[in-house]
Amino acid sequence: MYEVAIDAEACVVQCEILDLVMSQGNPGALYSDWDAQGYREMEFRIVSGNAYDEHGAATDLGRNGCAALAERYGEFIEGEIWRQLDVERDVI
Repeated sequence: MYEVAIDAEACVVQCEILDLVMSQGNPGALYSDWDAQGYREMEFRIVSGNAYDEHGAATDLGRNGCAALAERYGEFIEGEIWRQLDVERDVI
């Protein structure tokens, strides 16, 4: 489970990775840039989330609130999960 803070919305969401592909590059591959340089893809879902008011009180976002954040901040959330995964790989 990965936790991502969305400061612009004063929210924190908990995400689960559904699918993850990390392909190493093969510099000798001439038929595809992706094969030559490598690529990575991720599919995730927001499991839960909370919005925080100015006093720090949490309010559950519910299914609709989580879906709205996924729509609006999907690329940001994915980037933050990748950063967490990269840190985990560097630690191991």
